[in-house]
Amino acid sequence: MDISNISDIKSVMSNVNAQDFAAKSARAGQQFQQLLSAELPAKRELTEAEINKIDKTAEEFEAIFISNMLEQMFTNTELEKPFGGGNSEGIYRSMLIGKYAENMTKGDGIGIASQLKDSMYDMQLGL
Repeated sequence: MDISNISDIKSVMSNVNAQDFAAKSARAGQQFQQLLSAELPAKRELTEAEINKIDKTAEEFEAIFISNMLEQMFTNTELEKPFGGGNSEGIYRSMLIGKYAENMTKGDGIGIASQLKDSMYDMQLGL
């Protein structure tokens, strides 16, 4: 067994591995450069109709949430005998609570709608 022959094989193998590594590195560098130079897709903007739909949906959700909270507040309220009571009070009370909730959501509301709007805008834009 010739030892010089084995060292020649090792040197050839290490040279092949180095050349292979260099070639792969060069290809990877070119691919990376292509990725860097590739144009990004244009930023998508929401249409006015999409914005209005998102705003309306978020405000309706906030109104429903507030309405449910207010209904819980009135659950244990005693009805006054001279003017209250009966089926009609339950109907008018729910209408009153609905109007309270609607008025509370006008303007800035309690903040739920604005957070929902931001999240829904991001979802529509794919962020």
